[in-house]
Amino acid sequence: MIQYSSEFKSKVVNEYLDTDISFQALRLKYHIGGHSLVSDWVHSVQRQGLGSLKPKQRIPRHSQDFKLNVVNYIQTNEVSCRQAAQRFGVSRSCAYRWMRIYQEQGVAGLRPTLREGGPTLNKPENKPENKPENHLTPTKEEQYQQEISELKHQLFEAKLDRDILKALAAITEKQRKQK
Repeated sequence: MIQYSSEFKSKVVNEYLDTDISFQALRLKYHIGGHSLVSDWVHSVQRQGLGSLKPKQRIPRHSQDFKLNVVNYIQTNEVSCRQAAQRFGVSRSCAYRWMRIYQEQGVAGLRPTLREGGPTLNKPENKPENKPENHLTPTKEEQYQQEISELKHQLFEAKLDRDILKALAAITEKQRKQK
């Protein structure tokens, strides 16, 4: 994949913002490979400013609490992972991954992980081929956070049910009065 400099991206975005040229025309003019790169750059600048075009120096590490906040937001506000990602300023893939991990492993799965090096070329002969599945044992605090998260979700569901029943009662009352 071609890496574009932040200066080049800024030049393309500014040209888009200052003229009536389309994303496709800019892509062709500057020989940009991806179909949606120009629009991604423009939307990023519109949401987060020109600094968003600068290369990231490191992969951000998010705390367990932050990840849990994103998951709770998705579960209690009827929003998609994409919408939550935009609200919290993370990538869609992070929000999807955190939601999936939470559903599979609970709060303990959202712990920050240590990054390991790449794959090794020489496999030791005595090492088993299949790694055992990593089941995390939640701490007391994580158990409490899990319970709170589940209760928040249950409360949200109960409020939805209540609102539906209120609306149904109002409709039924209105129909009864019309008869």
